Amino acid sequence: MKKSILLLFGLLLLSASGSAQDDARSKAIVDKLIAKAKGWTSFEADFSSRLQNTKDKLDVKQEGNMKVKGKKFRLVLDKNTIINDGTTLHTYNKESNEVNLSDPAEMDQELDPSKLFTQYDKGFKSSFVEEKADAAGVMTQTIKLFPIDPTKKAFHTVVITMDKAKVEPKSIQVLYKDGNIVTYNLKKFTANPELTDGLFVFDKEKFPGVEVNDMR
Repeated sequence: MKKSILLLFGLLLLSASGSAQDDARSKAIVDKLIAKAKGWTSFEADFSSRLQNTKDKLDVKQEGNMKVKGKKFRLVLDKNTIINDGTTLHTYNKESNEVNLSDPAEMDQELDPSKLFTQYDKGFKSSFVEEKADAAGVMTQTIKLFPIDPTKKAFHTVVITMDKAKVEPKSIQVLYKDGNIVTYNLKKFTANPELTDGLFVFDKEKFPGVEVNDMR
């Protein structure tokens, strides 16, 4: 589930630019989102996620918060805290009171939140779904994204709904080939917040008795 949460931030700004199979309306929406995102040097998001699989009777819900600044990020989930300080990736589990240290370069690039604005600007085709007001009266636009080479992806479809006026994502649904459906709802999204460097440091003093496993 941790990877599924990270994948959210790798999918927030998937772009279909460069694909002849895009329809004009969806491509215009994605291009507008990418253009705005290029001005974001940092962001913070509160979100909820839900993993469902009818066949396997799965229904798992989580709450999370993500802070990103340049190549650094801090992801806080119900039971895990993941911090990348730029040189070391810290994965802390609350239940075991353990933190694993690893090299950020070894992390799957598709799951790296710091690269979400550049990693997925190619390799997808898109289609427009609908434009409508949500329950709160906010005008939204929904598009679907499909990998051009589906053999290289574990999922086959991504459905993104965004706030038309703010040009920010509101919800994302990822449909996997194994039947899993992961839905993310962004409850709050803040572009370019002031984030101190201290947020991206794993301070052992704040985790008494923590066991450190250096996997590097």
